[in-house]
Amino acid sequence: TFKNDKPVGEFKYYYDNGKIKAKMNHKGSEAYSIFFHESGVPESTGKYLNQKKDSTWVYYDLDGFKIATDYFINGEKNRTSFSFYQSGKIAEEKEFVKDFEEGPTVQYWEDGKKKMTSTYVRGSLEGKAVFFNSLGKRSISGYYSHGLRNGIWIHFEDDGTTIKKKEEFKNGQRVYKNEDDKYINPEDEKPISEDFLNPDNIGMPRR
Repeated sequence: TFKNDKPVGEFKYYYDNGKIKAKMNHKGSEAYSIFFHESGVPESTGKYLNQKKDSTWVYYDLDGFKIATDYFINGEKNRTSFSFYQSGKIAEEKEFVKDFEEGPTVQYWEDGKKKMTSTYVRGSLEGKAVFFNSLGKRSISGYYSHGLRNGIWIHFEDDGTTIKKKEEFKNGQRVYKNEDDKYINPEDEKPISEDFLNPDNIGMPRR
């Protein structure tokens, strides 16, 4: 239904197979919405204001578990976004300003221990980043510049204090192995997974 060329009341949208895809309840400039997975389970809920996302939006996986929340102002992400494990524990908290990652980001193991800390500037990783093992001890630390590893990156033993080795990076590429590596038996050394060094791919739930 439309009145004065503006939508009024409930609108329903469907997948090609006839299953419900979305419901939107229009009240003036606001539209309270719920989107569904094709299975019928809710996918996301939130409000539109003047046809742009507004306030808190909540996202769900195929099993109906809440996996993330975002806050929107005028269609842009702002404030803190959260990602969750299926248990409901926080997996990540990340700050946004006008749709860009901006400020501190923290990822957690499911038991609440920190998994990674870093900082974003205008959507790009900048400054110091620290990765932690499942015991909550430092595992790797180093610095990002414009989203790429730069300078000395330090790998720690399981105690989080004893240095295992150091590596130097320039624009994301390893320059050479430092003398600390002489304490590592090359035959025992295993390559570090790139996923482990990418904060967006560390065991996070799908969005």
